[in-house]
Amino acid sequence: MPVLIVLLAALLVPLVPGCSSSDAPDVSFHTVRFLPSKVSIRAEAAETEAARQKGLMHRTSLGENEGMIFFFADRGYHSFYMFNTKIPLSVIFLDETLRIVDILDMEPCPSKNPADCPIYTPRSHCRYAIEVNQEFVRKHGIKVGDPVKITR
Repeated sequence: MPVLIVLLAALLVPLVPGCSSSDAPDVSFHTVRFLPSKVSIRAEAAETEAARQKGLMHRTSLGENEGMIFFFADRGYHSFYMFNTKIPLSVIFLDETLRIVDILDMEPCPSKNPADCPIYTPRSHCRYAIEVNQEFVRKHGIKVGDPVKITR
């Protein structure tokens, strides 16, 4: 009987308000500071292939100064899509020198088929990408060419 109770408790924890996967101890966060606007966000790190594929899927909200940062092993044209993503986002693409090379607004894709979702690809090679709420970029005057600082 105690094993059944522990198993049920483990299954129900994700359903409890305030117990989100982003608060899990194995998730790392970085501070991303946008220059020259001097605004910072707390960004959840997507450092593994599985984390990059999941991204912000199924989330229903994102704090004003929160986001997700994607680390890629190599620079390239790293594309994004919004399948199962509920929040309008902007994706900020950075090169290996941490300069912004492109910014794209992305809308949630209502389709049940991921093949029907638009693909968002930067116009320049990138090494990192940062997803934030769509209004964040405009609100803080962030633009292509701006430098960014990333710390743990």
